Parts: sequence; C-alpha cells; structure tokens
Amino acid sequence: MARLRATLLASAILGAAPFLGAQQPVTQPPKPPADSAMPATHVVKRGDTLWDLAKQYLGDAYLWPEIYRLNTAVIEDPHWIYPGETLRLPAGVVTSGGPDAAAAPGAPFDPSSTTVFDPRRYRRTRGTRQTVTLQASHQAVRPGEYLAAPFVWTVGGPAGAGRVRSTAASQIIVPQLEQRVFQSQEPIFITLPAGSARTNGQRFLAYTLGPVLPGQGQIVIPTAVIQLANDAGVGDARAVIVDRFGEVLEGQGVIPMDTVPSRPDEFPARVEFGTATKVAWIVDRPVIAQMGSYLILSSSAKDGFMPGDQVTLLAPLGEGANGAVRTPEDAAVLQVLRVTPYGVSAIILRRSPADITVGMPGRITAKMP
Repeated sequence: MARLRATLLASAILGAAPFLGAQQPVTQPPKPPADSAMPATHVVKRGDTLWDLAKQYLGDAYLWPEIYRLNTAVIEDPHWIYPGETLRLPAGVVTSGGPDAAAAPGAPFDPSSTTVFDPRRYRRTRGTRQTVTLQASHQAVRPGEYLAAPFVWTVGGPAGAGRVRSTAASQIIVPQLEQRVFQSQEPIFITLPAGSARTNGQRFLAYTLGPVLPGQGQIVIPTAVIQLANDAGVGDARAVIVDRFGEVLEGQGVIPMDTVPSRPDEFPARVEFGTATKVAWIVDRPVIAQMGSYLILSSSAKDGFMPGDQVTLLAPLGEGANGAVRTPEDAAVLQVLRVTPYGVSAIILRRSPADITVGMPGRITAKMP
C-alpha cells in the first residue's frame, strides 16, 4: 500500500509539472537598444545645469560652453536653463532609452567616439609651449565666434553708426516698461549706418558699448545680427533679428556686418618666442574664466596679430627656495578672433586649473601662415 501511495504521489507531481512551469515568468532575451536620431537632444528637467549636462554626456563638465554655443537660439543666459527646453547634443552622442540613459552605469559617455564636442578635435603639439589647431572645421576661426566677439574701438564706438529704434511688430498691449529686450526673429525698425546700402537681405551688427580701456579705446560688445526684411525703402528701415548674442535694446548701435577673412584649410603653426602680450579685460568678469570665454588682449594690429593666431597665457609660480624664479605654468591657450588698431579679441580654447586674471602675461605660440 505504501508503495502504491508513493507511485500515485510521484505521478501527480509529474503531471502537475507542466502547469507549474506555465506559471513561471518567461525570461525574454534583452532587446538591443534602438539608437535615437542624431543629433541627439536633451529635454531640460528641474535642477539641470549646463555643467551637469556636459559631465553627463561629454564626460567633462568644463565642456559646458560647447553645449551653450550649439543652443544660443534657446539659451539666453548660460547660467539659466529651464525645464521643458530641448537642447541639441553632439551628433556622436546617441542616447538609448532617453537622455538619462547616458548617465546610467551601463551607458557611459564613449570616449572613443568622435563628436563636435570631443576635446580631441584640438590637435596638441607639445614642445616648450602648447599649441592648438582646430580640426573640426576647414577654417581656423569660426564665423559665429568671430561675430560675437567683443572688440576694441575708439572711445564712443564706431563713427556714423545707426540705431535700433523700436519693435516693428504690432502689439495689442503696449508694454509699460521703459525698455524691453527684443527677441530673436522679432521685426524691428532701425536707422541705417552712414553710407549703407538699403537692400532687403543686407545684414548689420547691433552692439552696445562696454568699458573704456586706458591707452587702448572702448569695448564694443556685439548683441545681434540684424537683416533688412520687408523694408519699403522709406522712413526707418525695417529689419529682423536673425541671431542674438546678448540683450538687444532700443538705442543700441548698428554697424555694417563684417566677416572673418576666409582662409580655408590654413591653420597656425607652432612658433618659439612669439610676440608678448597680456590680458587687458575679460568679458562679463566671471569668477572663473571657462573654455569659450572671450577676453581682450593689450596688443593690436600693429603688433602683427592675425585672426587664427594662438596665444598661451602664463601663470607665474613664484620663487624657489634658492630665490630663483620658477618656470611659469601654461594657464590657457587662446585663439585670436578680431584684430583692430586698438586691441585683440580672443577666445579660450583650453585651460588649466590656474586662475586667469587681468594683467596675466602671454605670448603667441602658434602663428597663421
């Protein structure tokens, strides 16, 4: 009898096995993640900063100005980004399962990928000094950085400048503010600079004046590119703001828009003991000047500077125990943008932890041919 019960029990267990197996969850093989379309984007969430996004996607928080440059049409002030804004990311960064996936342990930023934000787009040559050559473009100087760069002119700004007058958009409610910031793509009225052609499609540069640099001149700070559009040819000229670099306000100056001289596929070559210079002014006076910050040098066109030249700033390290002066540290590599008879504008390409200050010495370490 005991043997019969054991046999029946075994049969019952074996018969129930298929049903028990049917109740267990079936493990599906993981699906390969689908790459999103490029260029990738990130939708800003509460608490996001450009610093955090650069660290998340690019692996280096100091690359935040690169994200800012790609999104100037969305971001008015790099210190403030708002939930819901969609920011463009480098074409080589492919997000899987949403933008947060790049920060997940299983999907880190791939340092072997090549993107427009990749620090390796700078070719570095180490001799007694560091030089940098941009490889991501066929031009040594980027047109957008050239146009946005503040420059030095005579005190009072360019002679014969026009003026930004008012909005040309119809408004149901007239703003009561004394001054309102004009927005991108907003139509406005301007008076033309002296001697300018009045043709639809003609472009101009709006600017505001910055501080006076003793012995040099006054800073001119570009705020927008303005293009004549739907202009009837009489009265104040009608234009539209096509690109903004800062706040565009009534009364700002308007001058003809120049462009960086085109020198395709020509890049600076390293030189030793180039022309010495020093930092005269740092735009916006940041606590820490980051990569992408603009500054003004004390030199000018008469000193032989050219757009595309590179300057290495030198941070002094004091004296050693025997009183001998230590060799200065390379603090930053700058690229020269605008050169005028009164000053030189430059942008920070690369920097070390050393502080960048007004009066810091530098020297040309790479020269355009």
